[in-house]
Amino acid sequence: MAAMEDGSEPFAVPIGIDRAPIWPKGIIGSITHSSDVCLAAISRSERFAAIGIDVEPYATLPPDIAAEVVHEGDGLELESGNAPLTQHDVVGIFSAKEAAYKCQFPLTGSMLGFDALSIRLMPQSHRFEARFEKSVGSFRTGDTLDGGYALVGNHVLTVASISTERWEKLISCDKQAAHA
Repeated sequence: MAAMEDGSEPFAVPIGIDRAPIWPKGIIGSITHSSDVCLAAISRSERFAAIGIDVEPYATLPPDIAAEVVHEGDGLELESGNAPLTQHDVVGIFSAKEAAYKCQFPLTGSMLGFDALSIRLMPQSHRFEARFEKSVGSFRTGDTLDGGYALVGNHVLTVASISTERWEKLISCDKQAAHA
């Protein structure tokens, strides 16, 4: 059962056939877990069109998985400029891609590969930007999702979101382009 902080009644969150949570009308959310942590984030749909969260153990990824996850557009952005990725940064990129994927999925219904999004980690601000490398639903190549990340114990936690206002602008532009 989940509940909002505003005193709303608790509600069940069943799982759909695609294993995605089915949120009640007016609620959006995301669920994540590792072997020892389980988290959920929810919001009213008036504020956010979608959110995505992910939690991963803060450990080095096996080389074959790291090679599948990291692509040309992924990187680390420091105040002094771009920097090479460390093995731990790769875990952050993996988690950020998972959070961004979970954010876009309820809006597009699209399954994405790791090459569909590029991630720029910004460690000074604990933020990241997920950039679409190809058009997906109403997201066009170059559109972005904003996110944040933090080390919590021995895990990296990432959160991506898109405001309802921004999403409505994107789909409005998409509809205008279709009628042009």
